[in-house]
Amino acid sequence: MEQTLLLDRAALTALRQAHELRDRSGLLARRLAHAETSLASVLSAPLCIPGQGEAGGEEHARHKLNYQHVNLASQLWLVTHDERYLEFVRGLLLGYAEIYEALPAHVSRDSNPPGKLFHQCLNEGMWLLYAADAYGNIRSELPEAEREQIEAHLLRPMIDLLVVQNAHDFDVVHNHGIWSVAAAGIAGLVLGDEALVEQSLLGNARDGVSGGFLAQLDQLFSPDGYYLEGPYYHRFALRPMVLFAEALVNSGVRPDIHDHRDQIIRKAILCLQEVAFPDGRFLALNDSSRTMGLIDEGAMLGAATLLKRYQDTRLNPAVAGLVRDKVERLPLCGGSQSLAEFAETASRAPGARASQFISDGREGNAGGLAILRAPSASGAETMVYLAFGQHGSDPTLHSALDHGHFDGLHFGYHNGQHEVLTDYGFSRWVNIEPKFGGRYTPENRSYAKQSVAHNTLVVDETSHHGLDTARACEHHGELGAFDTTDPRLQMVRARLRDYVPGVVLTRSLLLVSLPEMAEPLVLDLMQARSDGTHRYDYPLHYQGQLMMAEPALEQQASPTALGAANGYQHLWKMASGAEQAAGVSQAVTWLQENHFVTARMVCTAPATLVQGVIGANDPERNLRDEPYLLLRSQASSQTVACVIETHGVFEEAREIASEARPRVLKLQLLQETDEACVLALELRDGTRHRLAVALTPGEQHAVSVAGERLEWQGECALL
Repeated sequence: MEQTLLLDRAALTALRQAHELRDRSGLLARRLAHAETSLASVLSAPLCIPGQGEAGGEEHARHKLNYQHVNLASQLWLVTHDERYLEFVRGLLLGYAEIYEALPAHVSRDSNPPGKLFHQCLNEGMWLLYAADAYGNIRSELPEAEREQIEAHLLRPMIDLLVVQNAHDFDVVHNHGIWSVAAAGIAGLVLGDEALVEQSLLGNARDGVSGGFLAQLDQLFSPDGYYLEGPYYHRFALRPMVLFAEALVNSGVRPDIHDHRDQIIRKAILCLQEVAFPDGRFLALNDSSRTMGLIDEGAMLGAATLLKRYQDTRLNPAVAGLVRDKVERLPLCGGSQSLAEFAETASRAPGARASQFISDGREGNAGGLAILRAPSASGAETMVYLAFGQHGSDPTLHSALDHGHFDGLHFGYHNGQHEVLTDYGFSRWVNIEPKFGGRYTPENRSYAKQSVAHNTLVVDETSHHGLDTARACEHHGELGAFDTTDPRLQMVRARLRDYVPGVVLTRSLLLVSLPEMAEPLVLDLMQARSDGTHRYDYPLHYQGQLMMAEPALEQQASPTALGAANGYQHLWKMASGAEQAAGVSQAVTWLQENHFVTARMVCTAPATLVQGVIGANDPERNLRDEPYLLLRSQASSQTVACVIETHGVFEEAREIASEARPRVLKLQLLQETDEACVLALELRDGTRHRLAVALTPGEQHAVSVAGERLEWQGECALL
C-alpha cells in the first residue's frame, strides 16, 4: 500500500527513510524510535478490552489508550512492515467487534447523549475516527471473514450510533458535530461508502448548511479563523477538521478542500497559533484549561498542515521548542517531516511577534480579540490581550455549546517569563474521576463563569448580562481603535453597551515602551459611565507572593466571604486598606518566582483596595487557592487607571534581590473626560512622562490640563 487516507506517498517515504536511518539524531527518526519503544510493552502484554466504567475512570482511560495505540500501531505497520504491529491492530479490532453490539448505552450524567464505550457519544466518535483509519491501514492484509466481522459488528454499529441514533448531534454545528462528521466521513472513505461520505460533508439534509463538515467550516469560525468557543475548544475542533481534510485530499474526493471559504482551514490554524502566549499555552478564554497549549495533538496537526498544505511558516515560535523538548508529541501525519524540519531549523531567539486584531463572529462583525506585543530588553515577548467578542456559547445550536464566560473587556498579561494577570479558566479536574467524574464542577457556574473571576470591571456585584446566556448572545463588544503604527506606543480601545443595564463600559489598553524601562509598561484605562450610582469593583487576578502595598493593607482577624452571590461568595477577603480619596494612587507589589510585578492604580472616585484568595464556600475544594486584588469604589461615572510594571530579579539560591521596588513612583490622572484622558508618570530618577489617550474617533485631539492646551494626532501620544 503506497498511500493511505492520512499518509500520502511522500509522507510514507519520509517516514520510512527516517526509520531506516542508523543515526537517530533527527527529530523524525527520534519520534519513530520513541513510538516503537512506547508500544513495545503494549505488544508484549495481553490485549485489554474493558467494559464500561465511570467518566474519567480506568475503563474510560483504557478505551482511549486503545484507540491511540491501535492507530499508532497501524502507522508503524505501514512504515516498518513488522508483523507484530499488524497482529496487534487485527486482534484489538476483532476483540472490540466481539463485544460492541452487546454493550448497553452508557450511563450519562450530563446533557450529552451517551455512547457504549464512553459516557458521551463525542468520545465514541473519536474512537471511531482513529479505529477506522487504523482498519483502513491494514484492511488489505485481512481475510474476508475478518473484514466482515470488523465492519459489520464494530464500524457499522458505531456509525449507526453517530449518524442515525444521534442524528441531531451529527448535524449540530459544534465541536461535537465536527468530530461526528469527521469520524463518519473517514469511516465512509475506508468502507467505500460514497453516500456516507456525502452525508458527512453536507449533513443529513444534504444542503451543506444545516449540518455536515462544510457547515462546520462555514459557521464555527470567523473570517480571521477565530473559533466561537475559544482557544481550548478551538484546538479540539481543529484536530478532526485537519484529519478529515487530509483524508478528503488523499482519497481524491475533495482535493480542493484546503481552499474552501478563502482557505478557512489555514486561517483557523494560524489563529490558534496567535492565541497562545510566548510559552505556547493558550489564552484561557471561556471554559479552558490553563495548561493546554500548542503541544496539543490538534495544534500540532494544524502546524503540520500549515507547513505541508500551505507552505506557510508563520508558526508561534514556541512550537519549535515544544517539538524539540517533547519529540514524542510530534504527530505521525502527512506534515511530520515538514514540522520536524521546522523545529530543527527555527531560531531559538525569535523575538516578539507582531500585534494583531482578530475578529469574532461568523461574519467577523462581533467584536474580537486584540493582542499587543512588544520586545523587552532581553528580547522576550511581552504580550497583553483584550477580549470583547461574542459570548462563547450559542444555546440555539446545542445544549452542550455553553462554554462562554461573562467577562466582556477582560484582559490578560504575559511578560515574556510568566502569565502575570491570569484568567481562571474552567472549574474542572479533567478525567480525575473523584472530582465530579472529571466533568465541570458546580463551581464552574457559581465562580469561573462569573465576571468577578476575570480581569474586568464588575458593577454592583453582578455579572455581565446577569449570567443569562441567551441575553449575552445578543451582544458583543465594539472596537473603537486599534493602533500599533508606533511599536513604542500601541493601544486598543473597546466599548460595551447593554452588558450591564444603564452602564457603558470603555477600556483602553496600552503597551508602552519607554527608553528608561527595560520592560514595557502595561497601561489600563477602565471607564464606566452611568446616570445612577453603582458600586464598581476592579479585580486583578495574579500569581505570586505579596511583597508590599502602599498604603499598607490591614489583615483581618479571620477571613470572610467578600459577598453572597455571583462569584463573590467564593472569594475570601483577607485584608484591605483605608479608603483613599479620589485621585490618590495605591500600589501593590508581588514576587512571581524570580521577578517582581507592581500594579499602581488611581481612581476618580474614593476607592478601597481589597486583597484575598479564591476558595470560600467550597466544601469539596474544587477551586484553586489563587490570590486576587480588587479596587472598590462607588460613583455614577468613574475611571480607573492602572500601570503594571515588571521589574527586578530575585535569586533565592544566591540570596540576591535587585530592583525590588518599582521604577514608576507616581501615577496621576491629570485630565479625564468622555473625549480623552491624560496621565502623568513619574519615575524614581525624576523622569516625567505625560500620556494622552483619545476615547473618541478622530485624527486630531485636544484637551486642557491646568490651563495648558495639549494637542496630538492619532489615538495616543507621549507629550
